[in-house]
Amino acid sequence: MKKTVEGPFDLWIQSASGGESLLTNMVLENLCSLLPEGKKLRVLVSSGTKQGVDSLSKGRDNLSSRAAIEINVIYFPFDSPHLMQRAFSIFAPRLAIIIETELWPGFLIAAKQHNVPVLLVNGRMSEKSFKSYMHFSTFFRKYGPERVWAISRQDGDRFSQVVGADKVELMNNIKFDRIKTQSGPVEKNPIVELLPQDAPFVLLGSIRRQEELKILNSTTELLQQRTDCIVGLFPKHIERADHWIELLDTKRIKAIKRSEATGCQPAGTVIVWDVFGELAGAYSLAKVAFVGGSLENLGGQNFLEPLVFGLKPIIGPYWKNFAWVGREIISSGLVHEISNEKELLIEILRRIETGDSRPEVTKQVADFFEPRKGGTQQICQQIIKKLTVE
Repeated sequence: MKKTVEGPFDLWIQSASGGESLLTNMVLENLCSLLPEGKKLRVLVSSGTKQGVDSLSKGRDNLSSRAAIEINVIYFPFDSPHLMQRAFSIFAPRLAIIIETELWPGFLIAAKQHNVPVLLVNGRMSEKSFKSYMHFSTFFRKYGPERVWAISRQDGDRFSQVVGADKVELMNNIKFDRIKTQSGPVEKNPIVELLPQDAPFVLLGSIRRQEELKILNSTTELLQQRTDCIVGLFPKHIERADHWIELLDTKRIKAIKRSEATGCQPAGTVIVWDVFGELAGAYSLAKVAFVGGSLENLGGQNFLEPLVFGLKPIIGPYWKNFAWVGREIISSGLVHEISNEKELLIEILRRIETGDSRPEVTKQVADFFEPRKGGTQQICQQIIKKLTVE
């Protein structure tokens, strides 16, 4: 029989999807360490997607041994006035938190009518959302969050116009707290045995279908100019691996799927990854790395991961999914932005010749991100203060 989730709860945290759920898990973990000894919190966490709920459930399980917090996971109720009124009656939270965005009217009205303060943390608002919310600014000034902590001045200005400037403050992005540099190589890295000792390892990571032909052209020219290279090609979706083998065969390039590769591979080979879980280990060994989803207007993929291993990534011009990092990451020299596949080839060839000192890059990464951290603790302190946990 399915367990019924009932209140009262000290805290209700709503995460739109998977990305926001990761931030919720960080907040909960930090809350565990900040709660005064002997104090407990009963927390309800919700998301509107299966990915989000699965992530929250995993976070709950990881914290199951921590007695300070009891975590219950649910799907976010449909935002109708009747259902939200019923939800607030059943769950009876003392405080509600929204992660990043999504101002649901039914949720906000029910919270107001049940005298539940709503805080929006790690707040961000796209230009598109801003234009939509501004049509209802009168509503949001009356029913909107009691306090918004925005992650940038631009986001803060947008929230100020929607909910009122007196309700908005700035904070460091919680996402920066996730960036922790890796000291030393990945332990028991199975990729080591595939690579000739003196062959430059060029990594093409998270390649999307729409940019395959551009990457194929760059790879072909690269191997014509540097026959001593090994290329590791990681399709974003591993079911594209067989298609990649066919593409490379049309260019008469020696290629092998990772699942079939054993022992040291000869120079000039492209290893096409069709297994999960080895991208981080590959970043730790690569001489050069390009992170895909960025040569076409697809939003970009995670270019912060190679930085964790002291490797400066190359990316294309399209990376709006990670715009929260700020263009300072480009001007600092930690990430190199190229415009097209021709520039990509030029930069790969340059990096093979010059390269970077991983310890030096690791220090640059720490210097860049350290002042940007602390958002998680800041918000947890506000939560504890709001709940008056002594």
